[in-house]
Amino acid sequence: MRPWLPLLLALTLAGLSMPGVAGQGPPPVAMIRLEGAIDVPSSEYLERALGEARAQGAQCLLVVLNTPGGLGESMLKMSKALLNSPVPTIVYVSPAGASAFSAGTFITLAANIAAMQPATTIGAAHPVELIALPGPEEEKRGKGEKAEKPSRDVMMQKAVNAFAEQIRVIAAARGRNADWAERAVRESATLSAAEALRLHVVDVVADDSRDLLAKVDGREISLPERRTAWLQTAHAPVAEIPPTVRESFFHVLGNPNLLLVLLVLAGLGIMFELQNPGAILPGVIGGLCLILALYSMAVLPVSYAGVGLIIFSMLLFLAEVKVVSHGILTVGGVISFVIGALMLTGSSAPWLRVSWEVIIVMAILMALFFLFVIGAAVRAHMRKVATGSEGMMHQRGRALGALTPTGEVFVEGERWRARAAEGEIREGEEIEVVGKDGLTLLVRRR
Repeated sequence: MRPWLPLLLALTLAGLSMPGVAGQGPPPVAMIRLEGAIDVPSSEYLERALGEARAQGAQCLLVVLNTPGGLGESMLKMSKALLNSPVPTIVYVSPAGASAFSAGTFITLAANIAAMQPATTIGAAHPVELIALPGPEEEKRGKGEKAEKPSRDVMMQKAVNAFAEQIRVIAAARGRNADWAERAVRESATLSAAEALRLHVVDVVADDSRDLLAKVDGREISLPERRTAWLQTAHAPVAEIPPTVRESFFHVLGNPNLLLVLLVLAGLGIMFELQNPGAILPGVIGGLCLILALYSMAVLPVSYAGVGLIIFSMLLFLAEVKVVSHGILTVGGVISFVIGALMLTGSSAPWLRVSWEVIIVMAILMALFFLFVIGAAVRAHMRKVATGSEGMMHQRGRALGALTPTGEVFVEGERWRARAAEGEIREGEEIEVVGKDGLTLLVRRR
């Protein structure tokens, strides 16, 4: 046998076993995008994507992240899902100008590979934006009940210690800078992409997703149950897993601005239906908005004192159209509404506050609605009847014949049977309706 034949056969078999030569490329990379506040729908989206990535045979899940923060409970669920994922995970803070603040820091550090695009930031994970703490009123009451109820400072300190330890565990599990991670919680420390790479907070800085996949190609990833996986991402296709309609819709409901709009529409619709029974459409819209607002309040740290002030403002507006207050009730309603909107979420986090623009627009719309729409409806109910025999009171006409004392008169384009209330009335004389007796008008000479 010729000596070069075994070498040729070995090279042929090796070539056939290489991806792409045998006609089969590397497994795809699944990708999702998490933008905006981290909430319950975000957690559900990530968990579903991990399951679909495994079912589709994807070699890893790429999470493109841009968030100002989010809810602590959802963040912990997402961190746990990433730490226990059977599929390698990559969290990429992108695009330029994006951030992974607060809850986003925990999520980034929990991934197998943490990456950032230049001109992005990470950090500021102080738990004041992750949990609901008692407000100033509760804090004042707590000072007199120290034995029964911890103060705001005590609760904050406990939260800081708990989250600091949690992020240290996450960073240590992924072999990252646990000391800086703790500073991000205790001191709200932040880093740029270049600084995060230098301090080993993240693993890669890449210009875009394709550059990122090329840089992580060939890396060995440790998975649960002592399994490992090798990434072949340089030329792998990317398959995006879009959010479902339900996830997108409920993620939008986590916006505090939308919560305020829903509360206003619910109040206006229900009150208009009560003022005009049978209108149906306003009541249906108000009921739907109320249900959606209740869901939004379940996923946001809502202050029920703020909700109460908004409801009280609507009652003041409604009272304005029934009570002559010379605008005092309207002014009180506007003030109550603005204060309630500012207190609605009870948080200092920017992404949890209602914007001033939305507050001003909704306050003006509410005032105009109650002053004009509801006011017109109430005035219409209180207006005297203008048709039929009841509407004939004090109307003027003329006698079609002599009323001695009965006869016929012509009033408002109609012929009526009439009876003279004061003496006889000659034919053609002008008369005025002063009463009625059944279908007979009581008239007198003008």
